[in-house]
Amino acid sequence: MAAAAAEVDHRETAPRKPRPLNSRRSTTDMTLQALSTRHPWPGLVATHRLGVAWTLTWLVLAIDAVWLLLGSWTVPVRGVATILAAIAVFHAPLAFRRYRHDPLLRPTAKAAALLIVFMAAAGTLSYLVVATNARLVDASLAAWDRALGFDWPAFAAWLQARPGVEGPLHVAYASGMPQIVFVVLFLGLTARAAQLDTFLRLFILATLATVVLSGLFPAAGSWKHFAAGVPAADIALLSHFEPLRDGRLRDIPLREMQGLISFPSLHTVLAVLLVHAMRGTILLPAFVVLDAAMIVSTPVDGGHYLVDVLAGALLAGALIALERHRASRMRETPLPMRLQGSAR
Repeated sequence: MAAAAAEVDHRETAPRKPRPLNSRRSTTDMTLQALSTRHPWPGLVATHRLGVAWTLTWLVLAIDAVWLLLGSWTVPVRGVATILAAIAVFHAPLAFRRYRHDPLLRPTAKAAALLIVFMAAAGTLSYLVVATNARLVDASLAAWDRALGFDWPAFAAWLQARPGVEGPLHVAYASGMPQIVFVVLFLGLTARAAQLDTFLRLFILATLATVVLSGLFPAAGSWKHFAAGVPAADIALLSHFEPLRDGRLRDIPLREMQGLISFPSLHTVLAVLLVHAMRGTILLPAFVVLDAAMIVSTPVDGGHYLVDVLAGALLAGALIALERHRASRMRETPLPMRLQGSAR
């Protein structure tokens, strides 16, 4: 008995051997491993990266705020109220405890809010850029069209003479915003977090690039440039363009904003990105047809030169290629290392 007790006492008082350094794991390491085990990493990384899109959005808002203050611009309260109301509509389900932490509804509502805020900020920035009254390059864009063998007035007249063709194309052109809303809801509510994240980032980057390029290559658009030689020239949707340039319009009409960017065509960029966002879904063929029609309608319904359309397609293709390159590099890096590195 005494010997046994001595042996137990010896085991209890004997110093423990230190564990090898490489066997010690911090709480962060174990948490990261748990995250990578419990969640499919594309969706987790998508949520983690949403901050990048918000960072760009806040940057645009800051630029807008400084520019508006320095230029003595005004933003009607009703416009701001409309933006807040739209955000509230998408966040309404989160007011109920049952849906507050829903893994599908919550990220979808946040993505919708991000998109609403960004589009208001980017639209404001585009108006401020137009107001710089820079020298227009319409003559050069029209010359590039002629060099490519494209006769815009002839194409517009041909389309106007065929209502059976013009009507469906007009509907396709006007479907841009409804498509954006549908894609955000569809991808979010079908647990395609990675695709939704990619679409948001590409759309934000493409829109910012388009606004910047429109400042470097400002143009009134083909409808205005060819108005004298085209019957039934439709320039009503450009009613804010000249007042912005000559200083008569100093309000930002958030509720009635117009698409004033000519080069490159944002509608073309959007059409390509929408198709890319719906890859791997059963709805992809429908989006291919609809967005192909949108691109065909862009020169006339959007008042764009052919080079605007080509530049928009090139911009979208370049951003998608860069995204694929970035995604391939991400797949080569384990998720815990990526999250841990970003947290430093």
